[in-house]
Order: sequence, then structure tokens, then C-alpha cells
Amino acid sequence: MSQLLERMTSVLWLALASYILTLSSTEQQGYRNSTNTGSYEKDLDCGAPGTPEAQLCFDPCQNYTLLNEPFRSTENTEDIQGCDSDKHGWYRFVGDGGVRMPEDCVPTFRCQTSAPLWLNGTHPGLGEGIVNRTACAHWSGNCCLWKTEVLVKACPGPYYVYRLEGTPQCSLRYCTDPATAEDKCDRTCRPEEECRLVSGTWGCFCRQDLNVSDVHSLQPQLDCGDTEIKVSLDKCLLGSLGFGDEVHAYLRDGNWNCSSLRQSEEENWISVTNPTQAGACGNILERNQTHAIYINTLSLVNDFIIRDTILSINFQCAYPLDMKVSLQMALQPIVSSLNITVDGEGEFTVRMALFQDQDYTSPYEGTAVMLSVESMLYVGTILERGDTSRFNLVLKNCYATPTEDKTDPVKYFIIRNSCPNQRDSTISVEENGVSAESRFSVQMFKFAGNYDLVFLHCEVSLCDFIKEECQPSCSRSQLRSEGVAIDPARVLDLGPITRKGKKSFSASSGNPVVNASFQEMFWVMIIAFATCAGLPVC
Repeated sequence: MSQLLERMTSVLWLALASYILTLSSTEQQGYRNSTNTGSYEKDLDCGAPGTPEAQLCFDPCQNYTLLNEPFRSTENTEDIQGCDSDKHGWYRFVGDGGVRMPEDCVPTFRCQTSAPLWLNGTHPGLGEGIVNRTACAHWSGNCCLWKTEVLVKACPGPYYVYRLEGTPQCSLRYCTDPATAEDKCDRTCRPEEECRLVSGTWGCFCRQDLNVSDVHSLQPQLDCGDTEIKVSLDKCLLGSLGFGDEVHAYLRDGNWNCSSLRQSEEENWISVTNPTQAGACGNILERNQTHAIYINTLSLVNDFIIRDTILSINFQCAYPLDMKVSLQMALQPIVSSLNITVDGEGEFTVRMALFQDQDYTSPYEGTAVMLSVESMLYVGTILERGDTSRFNLVLKNCYATPTEDKTDPVKYFIIRNSCPNQRDSTISVEENGVSAESRFSVQMFKFAGNYDLVFLHCEVSLCDFIKEECQPSCSRSQLRSEGVAIDPARVLDLGPITRKGKKSFSASSGNPVVNASFQEMFWVMIIAFATCAGLPVC
């Protein structure tokens, strides 16, 4: 009740003042505070002429009072009868409410006052010095019912300072434009954007005066990821080129459902993603000696019913040939996958594959591999999913068995306790425990008896290289037979690998003779002896 009485009293006083002002002469409608007897030069404010202070001048850009009062925003509709009758001197507006006065008429009962004051004129530019402007108060349907003189100067920064001399009446208050608030946007707006308030929310929005006609100005952003390719386009530039809010996209295959169109209103980008797979969404895969290149075309239209000009953008992503990329390129690689969960760190995915060359860029494809005894087999493992910035991949035990059973008692160890079997000179461990990849190679061999198939098994582990040393330290002392405890849940399996036998006929008898290398026969004898003795094979 008391607030209602106060507001009614204020309105009555304003109405009375408005009536008296209407009866006054036009000269009396303007207002200048009688105490404003100072003078000013272009850049400096000086004391009143004829006084000792006349020679005392200062730069108001260096001498002002800060007003960090968000309630001065023209967006503020709180019913409070504030008044600036006590504001005398140079002031600078800062904060969330805005940093300068509005240049347009402000509705009544804004800025926590009845009759808000706004600047009737434009702000000066940097270098214009101190200029004289009129501040108007809106009341009783008149945007400039009361007037008062305000001095304004643009300062480096940039920012503005104002010399205020109170107000003609109460309740009047100097307002600020919220569109000029400092640091309202949480990111730096791009040249095609501007920071402004829309529907009560601050953000970077497309510039209203943006005028682009050259399609070449639309430079797409390309993100060539491990598993997907993303093409992003500036929505502001698209809008200036005539594309509406609903933009539809498709890739080379013409399948509307293949493209995943994502629009980000906050950042004013639209993006399309497609997987890094040959043939997916029309991807064309080309390969040279050093790179795999995925090529596609993105087309944009305003409507599913194509009536307007189609905008087509060709793009390509080139990937250096490595183990991971070569597996992505292969149509049917011989590969094994394993998911590993680490407490507190999440789930990781490890893949193991067979390769034909020492560069590990040509994986075997199909369902089986056939090799001669003399052939080299290249095995690569990759930590594909998980925090590779912290964990390294370690091969703990890698071994071959004549059956697909990883627990088969007949085992030929290639890597044992993270170290290569030093009794086999054909084994070479190129990488183990030093990164997210591990690689080794070994010459093909044959088990004792009539086994023509070999199955490969590798037990893997993840090593936190921040907390411990991950690279194995191997020495000849490990030649001694040591017990091995293998966790079947951490084992990857590949196979079968088929031995390609070489048969020839004896010139004298015509009977078939199997040609075997010395090394093959050596291992046949060793394995046969170990099997008969019931001992584990080294």
C-alpha cells in the first residue's frame, strides 16, 4: 500500500511539473544547472573563467567516477522511483547494464525510474574531443519533455565519459543501453557476427548488415577425424547468399538419410559428417604411396524439392598411411577386437591384425592367410578407443597354437613376459609399451605332427606411463624358462594361418618328398621332445 502511495505521489508531482512546464516559455523548456559555470576546451575540462581554477584543466578520460549499476539498463522494468539529482561530475558507465547511454527514446518506467533519460543525438567519435549533447527525459507521451545538457567524450579503449549535472526533476535517471554491455558474449564473435541481446539472451548473432554475394567467400572448415569427416559451413554467410534457416544437405551418393546435418544456432555453423570408410555416403578412396585420400561432394539446397540453384562443395581428406588408416581402408581385414575396462578410466578397445609388409600398411584380407614356411608374418595391435594420451599398449604374451584354443597346452611363445623369444632369431619386436601401438614380426613355422594350421594369440595390457615405466626391460637372463600366467580375458586371437606346403617328386623313385628348411626341422624335433616329456614349450 505504501509503495502504491509513493508511486501515485511521484506521478502527481511529475504531472504538476509537466503542467507548469507547458505554461513556460520555450526558452525555459531547456535546462542548465546554475552551478555549471566551468568551461572546456576540445579535450580538457577547465575551471570557470575568471576564477583561480580557470587554468586548472584535466582530461576527463583520466579523471572520472565509475558507475557500475546494472539497474540502469533500459531492459530493467522494476517499479522503483530512482533519481539522479545527486549526480554531478564526470562519470563512466560500466558493467552488465551497458557502457553508454541509449540514443533512442526509452519507454517510461524503465531503468528503475519514472522518466528515463536518453541521449538525443549520436555519440562522438574518437578524436572529436568534448562535445555538447542534450539528454531527454520521456514522460506523458513526450520523449523529450525535460532536457538537460550533457558533455560527452570518446576515450581510447574505447569507452565514453559523461559530465552530468543532476536532473531537472525527480524521478529522472540516466539510462544505459544493454546492447553495449561489456563481455556479455562468452566467446569472441567472428567478423560475420555481432554480440547483441536477442529475446533476453546475449550471444553472437549474424550481422544484420552482412551482404555477401561471392560464393567463393564461403570457405568450409574441414575436420578430418579418425572415424569421421566433418564439413562445417558458416550459417551467416549462407544466409547472406540466399539460403534460409532450413538448409538441407546431401553427399555424393544422393541419400538424404546418409548425411547427418547438425545445426548449431549458438555458434552459427552447420555441419555434415560422414564415416571414413570407402564407399560410405559416396566416399571415393584413392591411395598413393604415402596417403589414403577420401573424396566427396557436399550439396546444399533450400528445400527437399530442388527448385533453386544447388550449391556443391568438393572436399577431400588425406590421411598418412599407417596401421590404423590401412585397416580403415581394408574391406575385409583379418582383425580381432577386444574391449578392456580400466577401473576409474573407462572402456578401451584394442585391435590386432595381420599385415603383409614391414610398413604395416597392407593388411591381409579375407577369412584366412596362407604362407610358406619362409614367409614373414607382421602383427600389429592398436589401442583405438580410450585415453591414448595417458596409456600405452603392452604385449605381455604372444604365442601360437596348432588349434584355435588359446589354452592349448602346446604353445610356441613369440613374446613371453613382454620380451621376445631370444631363441628365435626371426622374431623382431619393433614397438611394445612405448605408445598406443605394438608391432612384431616372425617367420612362419610348423608344429610337430600333421598340423598345417596355426592360430595366433596375444595377451595385452594397458600401462599408465605417468605412474610407471611401460617399456619392457629385456635381457638374456630371460632365456631361462619362467612360469607364465595368462589372463584369457585379455587375449586377442587370430587365425587360422595356413602353412603352404611345397611338394616335389624324386627323380629316381617318383615318390613325393616334403622339402623342409633346417629351422623347421629343428623346431619339429624340439617341440616333439617337449611334448613327449610333458614340458612347456619355450
